[in-house]
Amino acid sequence: MFRGTAVERAYFAVTETLPEALERWMRSGVGDALAARAERVWNALFGRRNPIIQIFGVVLYWTGLAVFFAQVAPYIPNRYVASWQWVPIGATLAANIGSYIAACAADPGVVTAENVDTACQVFGYDHLLYFERDCRTCLQRKPARSKHCSACRRCVQMVDHHCIWLNNCVGLGNARWFLCFLATFSIVCVYGTYLVGTVILELRHVHGLADGAVIWDELGEPVQLSFRSSVLYLFDGYPLLAVLFVLLLVLTPAIGIFTAYQLRITALGYTSNEETKWLNISDAVNDGVVFA
Repeated sequence: MFRGTAVERAYFAVTETLPEALERWMRSGVGDALAARAERVWNALFGRRNPIIQIFGVVLYWTGLAVFFAQVAPYIPNRYVASWQWVPIGATLAANIGSYIAACAADPGVVTAENVDTACQVFGYDHLLYFERDCRTCLQRKPARSKHCSACRRCVQMVDHHCIWLNNCVGLGNARWFLCFLATFSIVCVYGTYLVGTVILELRHVHGLADGAVIWDELGEPVQLSFRSSVLYLFDGYPLLAVLFVLLLVLTPAIGIFTAYQLRITALGYTSNEETKWLNISDAVNDGVVFA
């Protein structure tokens, strides 16, 4: 899809060129022994299932909520937001938190010796991507559309990917909860950006910074504030509000794009793991390695 484009070059730069350059730099700068230890730490954090990144994400989420309720909520309602909007605010947060907990706790579709026969009957083998064979790691039959997750060390049915933020795979058993979490989190980000923006505008009025306000500089000279200057001046007194607003501005497009991608492949009936497999086949055909 992105073959020969800037997207492909950026992908290889981030996933291959940059890590290889970083590894060479570390080995030349700190030595092989310390570099090997750093690699083991990296694999422990991202190559194996552990709750460290998940805990970090949860703490960041609740810290953002704490800032919201401490510095944004006291100014709702305001001249831009009515009091009834607390209903969708509460409903969206409840749905987002609930779907996250469900996605983390639900069985993603782990294949075990007890359910492998049933799992093999869920999807048929297409003899293109999936063939009847055993998993070389689990040493048991591998159902169609399943994949062995190296982080979880188990096969998962209709696996999409391993999500470090959930500390769980996204698969047949919890994909609906994952999509619900992404959709509601996108709403939280968009809605949160809007609400914080209205409170910033409200605070300009509260502090007399609207309508061409004038302040005095260090020399006692009057300075008329532009809109941009008044917002920056306001952020000096509300640094946590400023951090929350910038964080939402960064998260909103990133989460929105990822959510749109996940909804798209779900609507088309395949997973990101399967899309990667088909793209690899397409690249092989284009390169003349295999023939369609």
